[in-house]
Amino acid sequence: MNIEYENVFCYLGFGGIKPNPDTIKLVDECTHEIQDISNPKYTYEIFDIKLQNKVLFLRGSNIIFSEDDILNYLKDSSKVALVAATLGLEIDRRILLYMKTRPIKGLILDACASAAIESLFSKADSEVKSIALAQDLYATFRYGPGYGKFPLHFQFEILQALDAYRKIGLSVTESFLLSPRKSLTAIMGLRQTMPLKGENRTKCMSCSAVNCQYRKDESLLE
Repeated sequence: MNIEYENVFCYLGFGGIKPNPDTIKLVDECTHEIQDISNPKYTYEIFDIKLQNKVLFLRGSNIIFSEDDILNYLKDSSKVALVAATLGLEIDRRILLYMKTRPIKGLILDACASAAIESLFSKADSEVKSIALAQDLYATFRYGPGYGKFPLHFQFEILQALDAYRKIGLSVTESFLLSPRKSLTAIMGLRQTMPLKGENRTKCMSCSAVNCQYRKDESLLE
């Protein structure tokens, strides 16, 4: 699992500022610690879809999409991949411990874990794309609950459809937050035509929080 320092520094809010040597040393320590204590797991499944009266059904699941934003995202897709990934509970415990005993290291470990789950999810993402290509299909950018206008309550439906608690130990709270906390879920549309450059956006480009301090430069993402 590759943890990109650029992403870590972004989560820490450095922007284009170079971190000092002490911060870089702590990032080194935290990335090694994550490799030692994390339990990275992911799962995914591809579903056929049916569109009827502006309602999209994922065959073989209880998921129904009627939101305009999601329907537009999946408008050219014939299948949908559901993806979930987690770093495991020990990461959450260690972050909480450091927040109480070494707050600065706790913040840095949290940022490193965020970069780590992104890296893990990208691995699952790549596998889905390979499966899609083997079926002469192309995958869109991944789109997850909580980004853009994707309702957060779909966390529950996605995990249920994937049987994620049994497979990777991932669950959701009553407020639709993932547990373990350093986890991600998303959908990916699979279509017969290759997405155009402007369509294949990243999660930052699809999110409506344009003033977010963690948002990456869109000119570098396209």
